[in-house]
Amino acid sequence: MALWGDTKLFFCILFISFCCCTLTLAEVPVDCCLSVVEDRQVHKSTVADFRKQISGHGCSIDATILVTRRGRELCVPPNETWVQEVEDHVINLKKYCKKHNYKRNRCFGVRHE
Repeated sequence: MALWGDTKLFFCILFISFCCCTLTLAEVPVDCCLSVVEDRQVHKSTVADFRKQISGHGCSIDATILVTRRGRELCVPPNETWVQEVEDHVINLKKYCKKHNYKRNRCFGVRHE
């Protein structure tokens, strides 16, 4: 009889733990750009990484987030031609740095993939 009671208690605790974990995972905050800088361009040599922000996936606007070599994040409009040029530069820079094991001066601030 005691074995059956222990089993019920175990599954009860397991169920409660699962519910609590599910609730806490659903409330993960998202770091979003609230506006973009449209009046100035960022020089591509200062940028080490970028990522896209898509509206409707937890954020209210579309943006490209440029990460500088010092780790600062800048929100810029994704549809500008200069932004696409910076993205292409970063993609080529990452290939170069990966090829040279991130040991060159050009690779300062570039994250390992």
